[in-house]
Amino acid sequence: MNDEVSTLVREGRIAEALARVRLKGEGPREALEALERVRLALRMRDAEGARAAAAADREAIAQLVDAEELERALADLAEERFEAWLEHPVVGAEAWVQKGLLDVAEGRLEEARDAFAEAARRDRQHWRAWTNLGHAELELGNLEAAEAAYAEAEKANENYPEVYQGQAALEKRRGRIDRMVRLLKKAQRMRLRPREEQLPGAVLPPRRPRAGALFSWRNRWWIWIALILLVYWWTRR
Repeated sequence: MNDEVSTLVREGRIAEALARVRLKGEGPREALEALERVRLALRMRDAEGARAAAAADREAIAQLVDAEELERALADLAEERFEAWLEHPVVGAEAWVQKGLLDVAEGRLEEARDAFAEAARRDRQHWRAWTNLGHAELELGNLEAAEAAYAEAEKANENYPEVYQGQAALEKRRGRIDRMVRLLKKAQRMRLRPREEQLPGAVLPPRRPRAGALFSWRNRWWIWIALILLVYWWTRR
């Protein structure tokens, strides 16, 4: 493994390292993809999935990080014991998210905001970090910062319902009730989807037509066809 990839992994910039390896066509691609699968499960708040991914690709992962240490870290995070793992290159972002959530629960809103910001810095695709950062900024009255954080969350995962819930709260604060209602409806629709459809880039099934849609005023073509046929029949009598 070259020094550039090693440095990126140590800094937790795994997605960037993977992108460079894919571009060059050489390097520890399998190991980096395995680490990204672990991080995807952590972003989803799927502790068991993260541990399963680490176990399935243990040999590949060992090329880049201490596999045994990663297993201990994932076990601790599953129990919300994050303190020892804030600097870990793979799980550090999730550890900072857990710290931020604890800060919120204990009323330390500014510290929570800083924790979520650090989590997002460590993993730019961590949509829960960005969303929680938006929530914290909103509670602190920083509307523009909240809007920017929610935008990053939506960019990371356009299918995450809590992003739109937060944006709805932001629009309510701004007095834009129509937009608030639309965003709340969008969040609610997304919550009803299966979990696999709440992932970034998920291909969603086509929406089923509502009962009676054929006869709605938006689909009046059938009325015109019926009228034309009636006129034709009448004139041919």
